[in-house]
Amino acid sequence: MIPMLDAARRRMARSAAGVAFALLLLVLLAACRAATPEPTPTPTSPPPSPSPTATPTITLTPTPTHTPTVTPTPTPDPNINPLTGLRVEDRALLNRRVLAARIGNDPNIRPQDGLGLAEIVYEEVMDGWSVTRFTALFLASDAERIRPLRSARLSGLAIAPQYDAAYVHTGASDRIRWLISQATDFQDLDEFFHPQPYGLLAGYDWRGRIYTSVARVHDYLEQRDLERDTPPKGYVFDVTPPVGEPGTEIHIPYPQSSVVDWAYDAETGRYLRSVQGQPHREGLTGEQIAADNVIVFYAEHRATDIVEDVNGATAIDIVMSGEGRALVIRDGQAVEARWVQSPPGEPIQYYDADGDIVPLRPGTTWIQIVPTDYEVVIE
Repeated sequence: MIPMLDAARRRMARSAAGVAFALLLLVLLAACRAATPEPTPTPTSPPPSPSPTATPTITLTPTPTHTPTVTPTPTPDPNINPLTGLRVEDRALLNRRVLAARIGNDPNIRPQDGLGLAEIVYEEVMDGWSVTRFTALFLASDAERIRPLRSARLSGLAIAPQYDAAYVHTGASDRIRWLISQATDFQDLDEFFHPQPYGLLAGYDWRGRIYTSVARVHDYLEQRDLERDTPPKGYVFDVTPPVGEPGTEIHIPYPQSSVVDWAYDAETGRYLRSVQGQPHREGLTGEQIAADNVIVFYAEHRATDIVEDVNGATAIDIVMSGEGRALVIRDGQAVEARWVQSPPGEPIQYYDADGDIVPLRPGTTWIQIVPTDYEVVIE
């Protein structure tokens, strides 16, 4: 019995051990499965890559840009006379001082020498209101004689500085001389203090005998180191006629001995001058004096207490500062304008109703200074 029990026990023990061993194998198998990752299935073929969509290239058509036409500014011709707008062959004639010569207009000394050869001429009423007198400007002109030279007046203090001119005259009243001496940068050539360039011409009385020449005055200026070497300021010139009112006949009611008329000559485009109803001639050539431009310059005439002669006539103060009315007459046309005082050393300029400078015709210019109430007749 006991051996059978022992055998049975041994069988049961072996069975239990087997079961335990089997369980252990199951545990180990489960652990191994948990530790081994699932293999990733290999796809049969790679997924197709998306084809990139092409971005269209946009070409912008530029808006046409207007390219301005650049007109080069022409270089000014250094041989153009700033007082006439005309070309000179010898530039040296422009690189010197303007001469502002006082020339008489008494009837018994006409015709004057050199008056019709000046580039610009100013005419004004004299003290006593019986005659006129001139201030004639010479730059490129080489007039061989300027006659008759007369005394200075207040107007010289306004005219000569516009052109940095040498003032050529034969004396003045004490008060005028003092005022001239006080002027800044005023080159005075009073014959009393500078006799060298002046001479006496036989056959005339004291009103008509004193003379000089352009060459003599410039030689004197050179000797005294008073010459200049640059051209003065000048005017604007244009050959195109302006738009204005007809202006072919000009009558200026100066005192009886000096009444002036200008008549337009369509053939030459110039104005011919008459005085007292007779052609006013140039003494050196015998030709009738002509001008390309005639400017009527209206200015206030003020009385002064400066005694000018033995008759007690007093000087007239012609106001040429600020601005005033003017008529610019050329090419048969009269343009209403305003004169405006320029800076010292520059000529007074003339402006139209739009504020633009009225250009002058190339050539000579006569500036007729008249009182503001003068009735100048333009036809």
